[in-house]
Amino acid sequence: MGDLAVIFDMDGVIVDSEPVYRRLNKSIFKELDIKVDEDTQLSFIGGTTRRKWTILKEKFSLSQSVEELILLQHSIFSQEEWDFNRLLFPEALPLLMSLKQQGIPTALASSSDRKRIDLALEQCQLSEYFKEVICGEDFKNGKPHPDIFLHSAEKLGISPTSCVVIEDSHNGLTAAKRANMYSIGVKHKQINMDLSPANQIVNSLSEINLEKLKELFKISKVKNDMLSRK
Repeated sequence: MGDLAVIFDMDGVIVDSEPVYRRLNKSIFKELDIKVDEDTQLSFIGGTTRRKWTILKEKFSLSQSVEELILLQHSIFSQEEWDFNRLLFPEALPLLMSLKQQGIPTALASSSDRKRIDLALEQCQLSEYFKEVICGEDFKNGKPHPDIFLHSAEKLGISPTSCVVIEDSHNGLTAAKRANMYSIGVKHKQINMDLSPANQIVNSLSEINLEKLKELFKISKVKNDMLSRK
């Protein structure tokens, strides 16, 4: 099926890593002696590390440079013994297998750094299920900017309007909307994120129905063809 592609976020969609990041962030905030409210924490979920520390440096007038703050985060995060296999959502593999069996191309478009993306894919043995793996830190503008998703569509050779994005954050869903892509927001059991930009909201990946998605895109394509003929 050449007229549909699925682009996945990683953290909070493939692996349940957001609670781990929260715990590690808490350690960093303690070291910096800052108290970060819930709304501010939610505002940087889904974005790049650089965006996060740019926001926090400005909000708390931190003396360190953004580069120094990024290095501090890398230092603390690198001390964690990452076990992504334990964090893998059980619904992720069946969906990825189904997409592969049906010949639907997929990409992973994550704001995490390349090292952590590669580690997650290796530990969970998921590399074979993604045609493209895109790292948000390779772009000047991360989510909520659409660049990473537009680049993913280009790499897959699929029109942005024929892409489905699966995300768990407001920043990611906003990026998908700006890329003119259909988006599915996945709820997290512990973190209450604003998923309002999504076209569809689900409780888990098991609720994603490929037949319905295919039908949706057939209808959309017919509508677009009719409009183009007018």
